[in-house]
Amino acid sequence: MNTGQRPAHRQRFHSSQARLGLAFWSQAAFFVVELVAGILSNSLALLADAGHMLSDVAALGLSLLALSWAGRRPTAQKTFGYRRLEILVALINGLVLWAMAGYIFYAALGRLFQPREISGKPLLIIASLGLLVNLLGMYVLRPAREHGLNLRSAFIHLLSDSFASFAAVLAGLAILWRGWQWFDPLAGMVVGVMIVVSSWQLVWEATEILMEATPRHIDLAQVQKALEGHPEVKLVHDLHVWTIASGIFAASVHVTVDHPPDRDCLTWELEEILRRRFGLEHNTIQLEGPGFHDPQVCPLTRLEELTG
Repeated sequence: MNTGQRPAHRQRFHSSQARLGLAFWSQAAFFVVELVAGILSNSLALLADAGHMLSDVAALGLSLLALSWAGRRPTAQKTFGYRRLEILVALINGLVLWAMAGYIFYAALGRLFQPREISGKPLLIIASLGLLVNLLGMYVLRPAREHGLNLRSAFIHLLSDSFASFAAVLAGLAILWRGWQWFDPLAGMVVGVMIVVSSWQLVWEATEILMEATPRHIDLAQVQKALEGHPEVKLVHDLHVWTIASGIFAASVHVTVDHPPDRDCLTWELEEILRRRFGLEHNTIQLEGPGFHDPQVCPLTRLEELTG
């Protein structure tokens, strides 16, 4: 069964890597174009979009690096490999988005009180091209966005940048048709709000994983109830469930039992309950007899001898 799953996993890995690479290079190429156009047109909306696209290039580059490292084999020092690197990259990507939103708010407020003359036609052309590039990147990454938090963070970057490009298009139209120079900083502020809203879930989820919180789709009380439902289990305590990386969950639990006829069989049955009912694959189950914490059964004198 495992041998059949490995090729599928590797195929999905290489497909995600190729899609991410295509999105990275298309964004990097257009960033240069948009930056030059933003400087020449003196548009905050376009410069904000270019700055956001730069963050996209950096975010996609980090995501590409994390994805390539995730394929490395585990070592004695990193027994789960580098899979958790994707969580760190997702958190960094989210915080970069917040920093960009803060800068956009700051620059937009300044321009609302001191408007600058902006050329609407170049703004409209470049922003429209930027929107197409972002939509292309989203189309490329869309099938892979559910393959991990890292890929989802890259997709959210492109989604946020699509908001920015669309706002820049509206600013170009407003300036070109109506001469509303104030629409440019206003569009920048709207983009800032959209960036924070779209990245909030990403930052929160990455933080929860790093804090080793219980995954949202798992009810800890139901896990305990399922284990205690086994006829040979008396009590369950010290139950912990956490996320190692996207799609990789772990659990550790102490189980009090009487004297089961086959401890290995009981351990296997409890592991299967965790795997089949809750999707928990990496489990540590400690079986304890009724005298586990009884000093008369386990005298401290022997422990002191063993520990020196």
